Amino acid sequence: MTNHPSTPIPPVILTSLVTPAYLLAIVAAQTGTRLLEQLGVASEEIFRGDRLPILHFPVDGASPVDNPQT
Repeated sequence: MTNHPSTPIPPVILTSLVTPAYLLAIVAAQTGTRLLEQLGVASEEIFRGDRLPILHFPVDGASPVDNPQT
């Protein structure tokens, strides 16, 4: 390999310095993706219908103030 006069550091050394940062960025992106996926699953669990309270609606059309059933 030949060094260009404009680069004081050889390209091989630059490549070896950039590689760990690049690999760390890939691992961080994968971890972030997994985290966001788990947050999405957790938010779906929060808003599932079986955890919501049961609402009692009056059958005859009367308002709950007229006919309290609690």
